[in-house]
Amino acid sequence: MTIGALRAAGVQLLRQHGVESPELDASLLLAHLLQKDRTWLVLNQDQIVESSVEEQYLSLISQRTAGLSVAYITGFKEFMGLEFSVNSAVLVPRPDTEILVEKALEWLNNKASYPSGPPKVLDLCTGSGCIGISLAYYHPELDLTLSDISKEALAVSKNNAERLFGAKRAASVRLVHSDLLDFFLHQHEQFDLIVSNPPYIPRRIIPDLPREVRQEPLLALDGGEDGLDLIRRLINGAQALLKDKGAIFIESDSEQILSIQELLKNNGFHAIESYPDLSGSLRCTRGSKLST
Repeated sequence: MTIGALRAAGVQLLRQHGVESPELDASLLLAHLLQKDRTWLVLNQDQIVESSVEEQYLSLISQRTAGLSVAYITGFKEFMGLEFSVNSAVLVPRPDTEILVEKALEWLNNKASYPSGPPKVLDLCTGSGCIGISLAYYHPELDLTLSDISKEALAVSKNNAERLFGAKRAASVRLVHSDLLDFFLHQHEQFDLIVSNPPYIPRRIIPDLPREVRQEPLLALDGGEDGLDLIRRLINGAQALLKDKGAIFIESDSEQILSIQELLKNNGFHAIESYPDLSGSLRCTRGSKLST
């Protein structure tokens, strides 16, 4: 069978099982298997592949039709132009989260100075580390801390830091096992910037999520009855963790934005702004701390 025919067979199987993007997923899985890019597949679609390749590819297609995401099958997901390692211990990075990184980078670049040295950045509920590591990749001088309640997730973020930074620089990235803010509040530590994509899905709607999303870790999805349980804790404690003129950026669902803005206002934050994702829906919110 040729590469083109094999890909076509994959597309057909995915379409028959109702996969939303059969053409893209079929190409991504075949490119992963052959360790090539999608352009190479197009240019070499008449090349014959061995039967063992056919069997391996159909096995990958079968995993996809069973509801496993392409990222979990391949073990990687592109985010902010970088390739992150992922597994079932972490959420799959999504393009909509890139707006948080972009706006946080703008904030870092526009800040006039950091009197106490390199900007200290805390990525809470870090998962794969995609937010914090992307910030440090594109703003290399920052001092980065990645934190999560899941030790398995921290292992993934550590691996990503080592892959993207190299062993020497990755050693400067601090990994902290903490239930949200608890560790840092006990240490009386402060940061210039806090970023977080916390669990924010209302518990009642989790059973209705797409099958591949339901296979992601529940710990990273469940935000309590209204989806705001961890966000409330985060905002309530963030003032104590921020330096003067520091800021917090939080990802959420668009329907939660007004509640988050009100929480920030009630907790003494100012310059509160929310930003839209690629679809135009408000996706992340910033609050800043006044000087004392």
